[in-house]
Amino acid sequence: MTQTIHRPGGTSTTPLVTDIPNLDTPPPYVRELASDDGHQRIELPSGHSAICLTSYEDVKTLMLDRTASRTLCNVDGGPSFMPTNWAPEVLINLDAPVHGVVREFVSHEFGRRIQLARRDEIPLIVDSWVELYGWVQELVADDSEHDDTGLLATYKRRARQPEFAAVVDTLISGTVMRIVLGGDNNVATMLGKTLYASLAHRDLYSQVVDDPSLVPDLVEEIMRLMPLGTPGSFPRELTRPLNTTAGPLPVGEIVYPHINAANRDPAVFDAPLEIRLDRPRGRHLQYGYGMHRCMGSALAQTELIAILTRVVTRYPDLALRVDPSDVEWDLGTGLRRPAVLPVDLGVRGIV
Repeated sequence: MTQTIHRPGGTSTTPLVTDIPNLDTPPPYVRELASDDGHQRIELPSGHSAICLTSYEDVKTLMLDRTASRTLCNVDGGPSFMPTNWAPEVLINLDAPVHGVVREFVSHEFGRRIQLARRDEIPLIVDSWVELYGWVQELVADDSEHDDTGLLATYKRRARQPEFAAVVDTLISGTVMRIVLGGDNNVATMLGKTLYASLAHRDLYSQVVDDPSLVPDLVEEIMRLMPLGTPGSFPRELTRPLNTTAGPLPVGEIVYPHINAANRDPAVFDAPLEIRLDRPRGRHLQYGYGMHRCMGSALAQTELIAILTRVVTRYPDLALRVDPSDVEWDLGTGLRRPAVLPVDLGVRGIV
């Protein structure tokens, strides 16, 4: 149901996220399970039972708990949304205290421009995850001379400092790999979703064309409503009791912080299913919270805003070439996004 709201200077329709074909994300779990203790219990795709936290307050409480373990879940046969465990050396899968050491290790380079490969090396980077990861590992292990201002050279020098003795080559490889993927797939995914949403409900695109200063608000709203893939986060195992609004949870419990549900908590977000460009910014949890908050969030936000601002100013008449329901989607677990976005640039497009 599309609702009409009145703003100074005119009337505008406010779509619900459920109005736009394929945009809304289905629940990431298999099914809800019976529970008699007041907690919502779910079955994960791995077959495990887990407590599902859906309120904004509870999700923040779990994500602030540095003792809730990702490492204990990311094992063969562990509770997961994925068909297998993955990359234990990546920051999202590390626990304290190693997580804090690696985060400090890489934090210096965020906020300035970095380049992993020379431009003439880029064609050598293949699409395959395995080959790409192998390429990164070879670069980390390579002792030959490199540009000493590059990211890898910087990390190798820093790893020799006593305070970063825990940062071995596998951790450097995993961190660099995450930077590569986060800077490519994640931004491309949210860019595609945001552009699709605004073109599928044309009034959204018209608003940001008329006032490009609203682009950050559009980015924030789609980010609030749309995780990268289907889950939005990963389960954790409690190593100490956790107090929630439904009561305490014991040590050993598997708990899933349902970020997408928290970002739609009506106690925090008025009319949470509406895509509203006048909503206060900065409250959603899509980038994570606490020690696992995405380190590249500010850079990703800057990229999304810069690209979309350029698009709406260069192509004010941009339009989908097909009906929104005919847009093909990749409906993956890790990434969920339009596979193709066929558009017409319009008569006012600047080539």
